[in-house]
Amino acid sequence: MNKNTDTFQIDPPANPPKDDFTIRCPRLGHQINFSYCRSENSGDPCFKTLDCWYPHFDVHAYLKNSLKKDEFKKIFLNKAKPKVLSLFELIEQAKKRKEKQD
Repeated sequence: MNKNTDTFQIDPPANPPKDDFTIRCPRLGHQINFSYCRSENSGDPCFKTLDCWYPHFDVHAYLKNSLKKDEFKKIFLNKAKPKVLSLFELIEQAKKRKEKQD
């Protein structure tokens, strides 16, 4: 890890494919390039980037080299809540709002 930037240092750096190389996005259902995946989520990489791009280049090394350690951890290592749990939470919030209105 580079002490000055708080990023991982990986030699040699992995090189992503050029923008004319596209793959099918499982979330969007159409062809996209790596540049889109790299910054699709409010400037952060898509959480599926590692899964989608690993067959094409060393995406893990590239992202570890280009992101800060805490950014990499937040995007790729934190497990999201299951959708069912998120839905229950949203239902509870809606119920509470309705009770306040009544």
